[in-house]
Amino acid sequence: MSNARVPGERRAATRIYSTLALVYKHISGLDAGLDPYDTRFGLPQHFTLAEELAQVDSLQRQHLDALQLQVPQLEGLIATINQKFDILARTIGGSLSHVVSPAPQNVNLSESGLSFHAAEPLLPGVHLHLAISNTSRNYHIAATGRVVFCEEEDLEGYRTGVAFVTLRDDDRQILARDVIRKVQENEVIQDFLNPENG
Repeated sequence: MSNARVPGERRAATRIYSTLALVYKHISGLDAGLDPYDTRFGLPQHFTLAEELAQVDSLQRQHLDALQLQVPQLEGLIATINQKFDILARTIGGSLSHVVSPAPQNVNLSESGLSFHAAEPLLPGVHLHLAISNTSRNYHIAATGRVVFCEEEDLEGYRTGVAFVTLRDDDRQILARDVIRKVQENEVIQDFLNPENG
């Protein structure tokens, strides 16, 4: 897998196949420039749960620091309560993602975009809001994108390529780590299958 661009080749970044649950909605070109987590997109709760909990946690820590100055003995009790909430949040988030995510499919993925099988043709130039879940790696990412190609394939629907328009830096890093991890796994498998190449 190379980062070099071949003339006429769509792929400009390292790409991998990954099993992902994907939900997409048509949006306007103007909306494609918005933060993909904007409330108007109506994301499932588990996509925003971590961020909401982080905001609550930050506020709670401020209160805790002030309270600890007055009553230092409360530190252990509050730490235990925090652990309990963290466990519950992780459990709820994981359960929600399995319940509301569609059946995963084989998606060709990179930091710059993805391709997947759509049930209906999507015209190049159309903008989409994407909700991407990898339940095995426990990440849920929102992005906006623009359809760059759509090709009919027998039985599987329409292979559709989407270039990301807006993707948060943190989410791009998550995708990059997933791509690197998958490339390394594939290299290990290839080395095992072809020991004479090592």
